[in-house]
Parts: sequence; structure tokens; C-alpha cells
Amino acid sequence: MSNLSNIFRRFLKKPSKRRYRSRNIIHFPDNILQPSRIVIFSGAADSDIWPAMYLANMLQKAYPNTNMSIICKIDDGELLNMLQWKPRIHVYDKYPKMPSLLDDELFKDDTLFFYPYTTIDNNVGDLLMSSGAGVRIAPLETDSPHINLRVLTDSKDYPIMLHQICSALGINSETNWKPVIQQKIRENAAKLMAPVSGRALPYIVTTSSAISILEKHRPEIPLRTVSLEGKSTDFENLDRETRAAIIAGASAVATDSEDLWSDACALDVPVVAMDTSGTFIKWCNYSTVSNESEFVEAWSQLLRTGW
Repeated sequence: MSNLSNIFRRFLKKPSKRRYRSRNIIHFPDNILQPSRIVIFSGAADSDIWPAMYLANMLQKAYPNTNMSIICKIDDGELLNMLQWKPRIHVYDKYPKMPSLLDDELFKDDTLFFYPYTTIDNNVGDLLMSSGAGVRIAPLETDSPHINLRVLTDSKDYPIMLHQICSALGINSETNWKPVIQQKIRENAAKLMAPVSGRALPYIVTTSSAISILEKHRPEIPLRTVSLEGKSTDFENLDRETRAAIIAGASAVATDSEDLWSDACALDVPVVAMDTSGTFIKWCNYSTVSNESEFVEAWSQLLRTGW
């Protein structure tokens, strides 16, 4: 830890706006080794909860006696049941904002506030900076006045990037963890999939548009397909836990949706994804394709390789 301060590129000057309560002084290594609280901010995109959850697991193991809170979208809160123990959860609706009811002790000079994403817009940045947290950490690709501890990482793929953040801070992190869905939720998902027997036969999860591409090009589709998005979805209004359980139980996923892609990656399900915009979240050991012909070929390759 003696060389910890050399890891980081820069620290910010004291904010000029009076409404910001945060100070600019970070005490190494005390603020990192002995924080009073840990707060993780999860963004509004459906894919954002997974980096926050993976990071929460790493920090729970490293700081077992430190209070942890996660600020997340209201629909994502139930997914945090997959952690070994559930942190305190503060939720917002559709757009990132600080919840109105927060513990006055949540943000202090020795609070570690993690923002586990590589980009940040001004609205979210203002929320982080105005929180009063003394240490605001993020792996941003470029400098930001809203983050006072920017950690540079070699990888931009989750969860490797999160491990590299922890390593840079001198935090030991678990490398082989993945979310575990509770037995009751798995049973509820099985009943939806197979109402009579409660035991679903092997299936592939997809979207209506993705399965249409495969059907048009006529590659082999060896199992039942279950569409979770699009006009012809098999299930309407699934809660996040049940949706995750259905995805986790699939033999494979074929999708053109970032939400479904990120769920499959985080739950370690074999997945083929078409990302025409090039903006899908990056996840280690998984890669996307950019057009229909590559999508069909990737699907055929997955069938040849097996799962």
C-alpha cells in the first residue's frame, strides 16, 4: 500500500461550487482500508446492475464488517438477493437520482463511493459530487470533475475491470463468483416454463427479432425457443428475478438486445449476440457480432461447439 498514491493519474482540485459538500483531501491508506461506509451507484440501464452486483460481492468479502449500500433502479433491487448477504438498498425510479430518503451518515469524508462504469454524464456526475462522499472512485476513460479517484485499468471487460480496480486499491477480490438465484425463484420460473410438470425441457432464450433472423436464414434450432422480448414474447411483465432465473436455466441465448446479452453474460450462459450499434456492455470471454450474417455464423459455431 506504500505505493498506492502512485497508481492514480491525478486528484481533483477542491470544487468551486458551494453546493458541493465534498472535500478534496484523500488520506492514504486510511480512507481505503478503513472506510466508514461503502456506497455503490448502479446506473439506469438494465445492464448496469451486473457490474454493481459483481463489485458488491468483491467488496463484501474484502470489508465484511463495513456497512454497504447500493443505490439502484427500483426494478433492479430484487436482483441483489443473489449476493451472499443483502446490502442496504436505496432505489430511484427510471432516471438516475439520489433517493429522497437517505441516512445522514451515508455520505461522509471517509465514505468510499464506487461508480463502476467507464463513462459518466453530467447529471449522474453532479449526483456523485454533491453526495458529500470523500472518495468517489470510477474507472473512467477520461477525466471528470465529478470523480476524485480515477483508476486506470488495462481491461474494459467486466468483471475483469472490477478486479483490476480492487487490485489497484490493494483490495483482494474473488475471481470465480457468479450470481446465485434463490431456490424459490428457480421453482417459480420452472412453473412458468412447465405449468403441469414444473420441470422444463431444455430451451433457448431469445428475442422475437433475433429468432426471426435465425428462421430467415434457416440454421439449425435444436431446442424450444423462449422469447423474452418483442411483440411475440412468451411472457409479459416478468419481474427481474424471475426473468434472470429463466435466462440462467437456458441452454443458450441468442439475442440482439443488450439487456438480454448482459443478463446472459453475468449469469454465465452461452450467448450469441448481434450488436449493430457497437455499444453493448463488454464482458470477458464473450463477444458480439455486428450484422446478420455474422450472427447466423456465430450461432452455427455455437451449435458445432456445443454448450
